[in-house]
Amino acid sequence: MKKQLLLILILLSALALMPAGLALAHGGPEIVVEPTIVPAGGEITITGSEMEEGELFLITLEGMTDSILLGEADAVEEGGEGGFEVTFIVPLDTPPGAYTVRAATDEETALVEITITPPTDEASDEPVTIQEPSGELHDLDRSKPVIQVIGVVIAALVSLGLGFWLVRR
Repeated sequence: MKKQLLLILILLSALALMPAGLALAHGGPEIVVEPTIVPAGGEITITGSEMEEGELFLITLEGMTDSILLGEADAVEEGGEGGFEVTFIVPLDTPPGAYTVRAATDEETALVEITITPPTDEASDEPVTIQEPSGELHDLDRSKPVIQVIGVVIAALVSLGLGFWLVRR
């Protein structure tokens, strides 16, 4: 009986960990963004392929909290397939982080991940200032609130008690 229950629990755990749906791109639009790491204020080139001629794609830059409209791209026929090549400037006030470039119509969407870095300084004739390491130790505050420490101790004691109870059973 215990072996059957253990086997059922293992199978249910395996099913729960399997991906719910795996979507493979086939026959849909594709985009390539160059470069994939760009500073805010920098320029990106988006090349689209596997599209139908005349499709109008809305190009957006999507972060964790917001979506920035970059512009539109119209697919034109190139050797039997539709596609486009457009260049956009990443807004200077875009926060650094991971973003998704989305090219979308009403029915189709193509996505590419890019990274936005802080804006680069303009080159100048001024002397460069470099911060040297100080050699001082870092002072990290690792203190925890008393209520959090008490909660962890209570959880450990409850776990210990349940463990002893299960062993004696």
